[in-house]
Amino acid sequence: MQASPFLQVPARAAARLVVGVLLTSLASASLAVDASPAGRTVLTVAPSSDPAASYRDVDLKKLVAGSRTEVPGQRVIFAPSPIKFRATLAALPAPQKADYLLAALAMMKISNPPKVSQRIGLDYGGDRALAAYIDDAIADRLANEAKPGQVLTFYAFHVYNHSRGPALLVTSFAD
Repeated sequence: MQASPFLQVPARAAARLVVGVLLTSLASASLAVDASPAGRTVLTVAPSSDPAASYRDVDLKKLVAGSRTEVPGQRVIFAPSPIKFRATLAALPAPQKADYLLAALAMMKISNPPKVSQRIGLDYGGDRALAAYIDDAIADRLANEAKPGQVLTFYAFHVYNHSRGPALLVTSFAD
């Protein structure tokens, strides 16, 4: 097997190269966002009246396995895509810095990004729980309506990949 050319350069340079190539190729894409006349994109942060119509159903275990980057610390940003999945709530909302997530959304020209300052833990059947960003308003609702160990349907945007798996922004949930 031939080594990846990204492994022949420092990890930080490789990450910049990967992100630059992806952003260049996705600049005109509209996978999960709608283009506005001003060139900004609008991220819908709550499922529509028919969430099945706009959120792609995914197996979270497969998504995590397929979303890990090979280089530790490497992040691959792309146009956010709306997904839904079933998972067990492993941990209630807790404080989480979201600077990188918000920078990634800004880089993709997302207008009116949600307020994000918390994360939750999701048990998807892997070795350990996956940490996912959560919209602050949804975090409050989740803390009041759900308990760890409860299986729920989560609606989220897959914003970028990193060595631990996908960076997800949870925007809603249901039983």
